[in-house]
Amino acid sequence: MALKSVQYHRLETVESEADEDDAPPTHVALHSNSAHTKGNRWNHIDNLDEFFDRVYQYQQQHGLAAIALTDIMELLQFAFMVLFSVFLVTCLRFSILWADKVPLVDSNGTRDVIFSDLFDLKRLEHINPLVVMFLLMAITFWIHRFCRTMWRFYKFWEIRTFYTEALKIPPNQLRNFTWPDVVARLKEAQREYKMNIRKVELTELDVYHRILRFKNYMVAMVNKAVLPCKVHIPFLGEKVMFTHGLKYNYELLLFWGPGAPFVNSFYLRQEYKSAMRKQELVRKLQFRIAVLALINLVFCPAILLYQILLSFFSYAELLKRQPGVFGKRRWSLYGRFYLRHFNELDHELSLRLNKAYKPAVKYVDLFTHPIVVIISKNVAFFSASLLAVLLCLTVIQEDLLTAHNVLTFITLLGIVVTACRIFIPDEHQVMCPQQLMGSVLQEIHYMPDEWKEKPHTVETFKEFCQVFQFTMLYLLDELLSPLVTPFLLYFSLRGKVPEIVDFLRNFTIEVSGVGDVCSFSEMNIKKHGQPEWLSNRLTVAVPHDQAELGKTELSFVDFSRKNPLWKPSNDNSQYMEHLRHSIEELSQSNEDGASGGQYNPDESLVYLSLQGKEMSESMKGSIWSMPLASERPKRDLSTITTMEVHELHDLQKYGAGEGGGGGGQPPPAYHHDPTKALRMTDSTRAASGSAIGSGPAATGTTNWTATSDGARTHTLGRPSDLGEPLLLSDQQPNSDATAIDIHDPK
Repeated sequence: MALKSVQYHRLETVESEADEDDAPPTHVALHSNSAHTKGNRWNHIDNLDEFFDRVYQYQQQHGLAAIALTDIMELLQFAFMVLFSVFLVTCLRFSILWADKVPLVDSNGTRDVIFSDLFDLKRLEHINPLVVMFLLMAITFWIHRFCRTMWRFYKFWEIRTFYTEALKIPPNQLRNFTWPDVVARLKEAQREYKMNIRKVELTELDVYHRILRFKNYMVAMVNKAVLPCKVHIPFLGEKVMFTHGLKYNYELLLFWGPGAPFVNSFYLRQEYKSAMRKQELVRKLQFRIAVLALINLVFCPAILLYQILLSFFSYAELLKRQPGVFGKRRWSLYGRFYLRHFNELDHELSLRLNKAYKPAVKYVDLFTHPIVVIISKNVAFFSASLLAVLLCLTVIQEDLLTAHNVLTFITLLGIVVTACRIFIPDEHQVMCPQQLMGSVLQEIHYMPDEWKEKPHTVETFKEFCQVFQFTMLYLLDELLSPLVTPFLLYFSLRGKVPEIVDFLRNFTIEVSGVGDVCSFSEMNIKKHGQPEWLSNRLTVAVPHDQAELGKTELSFVDFSRKNPLWKPSNDNSQYMEHLRHSIEELSQSNEDGASGGQYNPDESLVYLSLQGKEMSESMKGSIWSMPLASERPKRDLSTITTMEVHELHDLQKYGAGEGGGGGGQPPPAYHHDPTKALRMTDSTRAASGSAIGSGPAATGTTNWTATSDGARTHTLGRPSDLGEPLLLSDQQPNSDATAIDIHDPK
């Protein structure tokens, strides 16, 4: 979908109540270089983006000593890798290594090869010119990294002093403070030291904006498919290609490299804010991409060699000791951006994905090809048989270990057996893709509706593997990255330049005291919300301006939960009120169902079905047909979870079907809060009945009752010819707890 060309405009921000004169002029840097007064060195910090980022890194990496030691070890590791590689290439006598040349014969005749025979140190006097060139390039790069390390040490020493003096957190107490504790101390330090002279108070969102200014742009571009993250490979179909090398080049082009659209990290260049200069900017950016692609092509051999050496020294020993590690799964780099909230820090994202790892592994393990399983079992049998015989012979006669290639065969056979076991499923696993996908969703928060509706299909499995890939494929992508990056930059990214220019213009706003940020990072429901995510009548965004997969709404809910003291805008506060009322109604319906009553969605969540009607300005009690119990305390808005938003979204969609017409597909299994569980049971729907939303009558009724034990069952009315229901539950079928019955067309 082509991005529309509109004039750059400023959207409302959280600071909308602030005086207009408080906003800095767009042609001046947010912070100027002023001498720090004695005794107040933290006043008017020049670059708060870098400063807050270092504050975050200092806390996450456990202080100056750990940071300095890590940098020093990286320098030593690089120097060792380069020097050791040069030594092996120059001094190793390959003719003796491959038994092409027999060593000198002593007085007793021909002797065995010893270790000293493999190396000739005199060859260092005549190093190959190509090796010398490689060595010079490595030395230059090492000196650059050394200077960067010294500069980082100086800057983090300042951060250490800032923690001690301004935040009152001494180094020996750092591990006692979490990141929210540090943010609270930063807010106090702002009042005392005025680190940002453009603002009186510092909010949590201000801190996140500065740390994640460019990452929010990347997350939004991946969400809106502006960046080319997928390529079509003949005979293989579509494949995700998003490596660290590509990410580095994207950031270099768009954010901090020479001629980048952003100037001094705070503001988008003025020419990018005008649609009149679009064609000129497109030509300039395409030229810069072509130049960068050429540079990548020139340095491709050196980068590729570095990648190979780094991978070899890092994983060669692991391949021998634990070859099964390469058959394990990991979240891909593309997946980390695809699943990331706006304004989510690295440790917060890692926490979510780590929690989702085990159910994700169980889900992908369900999909095994029968032919591959049969071949793997038999290859493992033959290899294990040979390995067992060799091991028994070496136990009986230890001298066999010194025989030619016996030890090599034992190692290779062990690797083959381990590799085959990767493709052999657990004989005790239970086929429950719907339940496992629900457990994964509970942590990752984002997935297309097709994944929820058809988690048992191969298509869903293949799409999920794009964000949850084999470690071996991840390493292979990184190894091939230097080869494919120049071509992806020139042939894929250049074609996306018009969309990138439009995106920067349309989705950049100026926030008072912060500078230019991605408008999606404001999490403004009115500007970027999707009606199907419970923001109906609260958003005026057209489809082009809406974040996909409900990212605006889910990011806002997640950020509010992690920062309960943060005060959102009025529009977002109204959205949270809608969520609270919806959740309280569901909770009330559970209690009514437990007491023998039934809950009809036609009589609840009325605002979801108000098509063409104006909402009440207060958006409170007048739109709810079923009042809450007067004695029920109001729920704290910061306790609302993303899973509850997903559940309400699915009730709206699956209860009414697409477009409110009925006949939606089964929702996923939810396990986030058993105390709020519901049971959906089939009954006969009246001919004129309808589910949540307006539209023609559907072919089945969804009534809600609560189970006595708090368990949840979703049983959706489906035609009888679809087969027997698929039992999905955390417990066994004969358990006392109610299972989840979902009719599966397969």
